[in-house]
Amino acid sequence: MVNHGSKTRKRKIHYKLQNNTSKKNNMVRMPTAFKNITAEISVSALKFNLDYLRKKAKTDIMPILKANAYGHGIVQMAKTCRQLGIKFLGVATLGEAMQIRLSGDQGRILGWIYDPHTPQVRLAVKHKIDVAIFDETHIPLILKQLPKNALANIHLFVDTGMNRLGVPHQKALAAAQQITASPKFKLVGLMSHLCCADEKNNKNVKEALAQFRLIRQQLADHGIKPPIVHIANSDAVLNYDVSDFTLARSGSGFYGHSSLDLQLAMTLKSKIIQLKHIAKGAGVGYNLKYVAKHRKYIAIVPTGYADILPLTKSEKLQVYVNGTMRKVLGKESMDQIVIEAHENDKLGDEVIFFDGKHITLPKFCFMAKTTDANLLTHLSERVDRVYVP
Repeated sequence: MVNHGSKTRKRKIHYKLQNNTSKKNNMVRMPTAFKNITAEISVSALKFNLDYLRKKAKTDIMPILKANAYGHGIVQMAKTCRQLGIKFLGVATLGEAMQIRLSGDQGRILGWIYDPHTPQVRLAVKHKIDVAIFDETHIPLILKQLPKNALANIHLFVDTGMNRLGVPHQKALAAAQQITASPKFKLVGLMSHLCCADEKNNKNVKEALAQFRLIRQQLADHGIKPPIVHIANSDAVLNYDVSDFTLARSGSGFYGHSSLDLQLAMTLKSKIIQLKHIAKGAGVGYNLKYVAKHRKYIAIVPTGYADILPLTKSEKLQVYVNGTMRKVLGKESMDQIVIEAHENDKLGDEVIFFDGKHITLPKFCFMAKTTDANLLTHLSERVDRVYVP
């Protein structure tokens, strides 16, 4: 019994130490002056997208800042959102919510992925973070760990057919009644998610929306009326009528990925750090996948798959330099690529990967055989994020 208690105390102490890591250590970052890749983020584009989505949805918008704000930088994006008048921020994990809160943010934040057997929910509630309950069996677990006088803002996350997180729709009413019966809970939201909203007139989306509206009505019939009701993501805002809800969650659309009517917020660029000629028959990069058919002028760019670029065998990847498109030659390395060079190129010349003008993000992703969200959420710390008006 003594040994068992000792192990328990050790686990608690270990958790406490993990959560009290010194701010000094957390603040050690790569100096900006040493970064050779720049992600330029336009605040005006973000504002344009926000206004466009609000008008289209006819509801307020909750920008989603999960996965380091889709690569845009979670802490600075939270600050930018508040400056744009955003009332409610959404993330995936409670860890992301805490990251925003501990940066000094005092507004509403919602998180919905966590382990109910850890102190995550208790700590999040202590820091006034809204929490989604996505499993009815978690309700007593969460209640047990909350202190006596706690009051947690709860969003009931219902599964309407996507079969990921969510209380089964058949159990939604019972879960809502269980939540509202506790003095430790305040049911402020009802939420769900859509599987195929990028497709117009999709049968599954229509059925999910109908199911969600039915659940909302069932709750209302029993006197339960959460003030915040949200199911729509960016694609649903663009492709469906979601105006009868109070909020829409926008990730990709907020950053300008979902529609040509939106403005891409990020421009990604690097620079040339070496220029040289290679002889006919010379290979380039690992495994010498590219072989020069004639004497060729090449440029080295300090950006690789550790920074953002996916490893691809398509051999179609191109970048934009000095007014022309340039092929990426050979296999991408972890830290650099080799591209075609022209005689007028100079050291330090700008190399654009995408900017919404010369190379759109969809075009770049098509060449790289990946998706925008997959690409951007792998933006490394070696990228300098610069926020411009």
